[in-house]
Amino acid sequence: MPRILRRPRPPTERHQRAAEWARWFTGDSSIAAYRRELAQLTGLGADLAWELVSDLAPLLLERVPAKLGAQVLLATVTLAAAQPKPREAGWALLATVTEELTPAHARTVLETLALGWQASSTALTSTQRRQAIERELRRVIRRLAASGAAGLDALVAVVAVLGISEGDDSAILESIEGPHREQGQEGAAQPPQPGAGKAEDER
Repeated sequence: MPRILRRPRPPTERHQRAAEWARWFTGDSSIAAYRRELAQLTGLGADLAWELVSDLAPLLLERVPAKLGAQVLLATVTLAAAQPKPREAGWALLATVTEELTPAHARTVLETLALGWQASSTALTSTQRRQAIERELRRVIRRLAASGAAGLDALVAVVAVLGISEGDDSAILESIEGPHREQGQEGAAQPPQPGAGKAEDER
């Protein structure tokens, strides 16, 4: 299994990012919670469901709540399944989202992956499931590119390797590298409000 790499950051920036991450990602992120969610989503026993995503799960455990993260893991496994090295491809995607993007934009992309997984539930084939998730991911990348999201160039590079961008990556990169609005939280999800239901449960 690849080793989890954290982007080197000064202590102050690291603490600030951790605090911001905690604001955007609330909820039970334990392995027990993930096993429950995965079993419920897949209809499999907890052990079998966990086995589907166990290689990628360390990237989200204790960081992303299981209500969201379980769907993200299943979406990522589906996206990467056609790759020569699916584990490495899925790892690269999730590591880029969690380490290169701001917590706000990471939340946006992870919610989009979860939405893609939900949209793929009626698909009849694995190819159709993958395409449903790809459509959602392309859509959010375009939206974040328009807002000048920090770190998006790394994400675009990863999805290009996955074959998701269908030739759109050059246009997206051009919008990132050219003049754009000041980088911030524009285009991002809104942080969960205390006591409010999770966005993924409301859809």
